[in-house]
Amino acid sequence: MAQSTPLLLPGLHDALSARLAQRAGFDVGYLSGSATAMTLLGLPDIGLLSGAEIIEQARRITAVTELALVCDGDTGFGNAVNVAYTVKAMEAAGVAAIQLEDQTYPKRCGHFAGKSVTSAEEMLQKLYAAAEARGDGDFVIIARTDARAVHGLEEAIDRGRRYAEAGADIIFVEAPESVAELGEVASAISAPTLVNVVEGGRTPQLPLTQYAELGFSVVLYPTAAVRTVTHALSSLYGHLRAEGTTEGAPVSLVSFSGRNEINDLDAWQAIGNRAAAAASPQAR
Repeated sequence: MAQSTPLLLPGLHDALSARLAQRAGFDVGYLSGSATAMTLLGLPDIGLLSGAEIIEQARRITAVTELALVCDGDTGFGNAVNVAYTVKAMEAAGVAAIQLEDQTYPKRCGHFAGKSVTSAEEMLQKLYAAAEARGDGDFVIIARTDARAVHGLEEAIDRGRRYAEAGADIIFVEAPESVAELGEVASAISAPTLVNVVEGGRTPQLPLTQYAELGFSVVLYPTAAVRTVTHALSSLYGHLRAEGTTEGAPVSLVSFSGRNEINDLDAWQAIGNRAAAAASPQAR
């Protein structure tokens, strides 16, 4: 964040999407709870994904990429004690930042109707616990409030300020509904702010330069990748079922050699070759 303002944050859902984001030149990625629920469970973002499941997904990503990984921690999967445990577990998995939100459990997508939020005091307890639990001072805490949809923008901004005072490094006011509201959020909160871009959602989608002019430090596109994958697979499967072949499908396939390059096949085969050479009679 010190080097890039605003920081453009692509959404990830698995190790392959993370590798592709890194190949595209990103240094930081965001493991979306919504996208992970869709791909890992085939279910909606309504609080069904467990902390253990998303932490394990994060561990898979950090094992095969150099990305600084921001991980969606939902509500922290419980109370302040659960939040402390989640922070420690995410640090152990190699995660660089956690996002925590003040929805009641079970949470739902921030652009769905019917949300409810906890008291600000309950969220403050979670943030104090998160700040105390982190072992690395560079581990970033992102505090999200969904109060805009429930109590209005003024309450959301007030919560954002209080969450920053409690130790949050970045403030994420979910779902402002106009450019004017976006500008008010970024100007009224002194801490770095994040804007969440959900295509077709409640928040206006603007050019990156305009978000920068409004004052946002982080611009997040959490589900664009998984929605692209969903559309491509639906088109491919429909064509294959109808035609009995992938020839002429309305989507492009990565080449066979390209697939192997993305997955580092040569590097893994080299390990086997070196092992075989070392164990051969000629090597002894």
